[in-house]
Amino acid sequence: MESTSGKFSIFNQPEQEVDEELAQKRKEEEEKERKRFLENNENKLLKNDITNCDIFRTLLFHFKTDNELPIEGCASFVSNLLRRPHITKEDEEAEIRFYNSLIRILKNFSYNGKTITERKFCELMKSFEVTNENEFTDEQQYDMFLERLFYRIKHKKVESIKISDFKDLIERAGFKFEEGEFENLIKWYFRNKETISLEEFKLFATGQCVKLSDK
Repeated sequence: MESTSGKFSIFNQPEQEVDEELAQKRKEEEEKERKRFLENNENKLLKNDITNCDIFRTLLFHFKTDNELPIEGCASFVSNLLRRPHITKEDEEAEIRFYNSLIRILKNFSYNGKTITERKFCELMKSFEVTNENEFTDEQQYDMFLERLFYRIKHKKVESIKISDFKDLIERAGFKFEEGEFENLIKWYFRNKETISLEEFKLFATGQCVKLSDK
């Protein structure tokens, strides 16, 4: 049956009106998704404007992949960064358990158990809490993690580390510097100092070091 306003759908509405309503609903859903993405993109652990997307895309460049990060690669990246000497068999077993726990966490945010997309990576990063009345917040735990990482460089508590130790730590995580790249980093962020203190290390790791102007 037809009317002067056009064909009627099963909902007894003209097809044009149905299409407009569907288009409006799609637009509203897209806007909701955009807002969720922006919320998940904010990184509250870092004290600068670096977003979770920035971190994701840096890791894409590191792993030389397109659009998705390899779960095993990410787990190895973190595990290598925190690796310590295997003095006993228990040390080796603890490292394996840590690696496997990273794999399990990442797989919870993966659609195929092998890779993680940008959207899911941002959701994972957003899951860290920066306020919690009953226990250490993720922000506090991140601060303690940086302390443990700093002390692990020399395997003891120290006030400062040599620049060469700092470079070894970064390269242990899998980063390789081009010629002159590391020297520029030290020049820009550490004023060509020969040692780095714990506080300077924390400021650098949380993005609070001010880059020295080339001028």
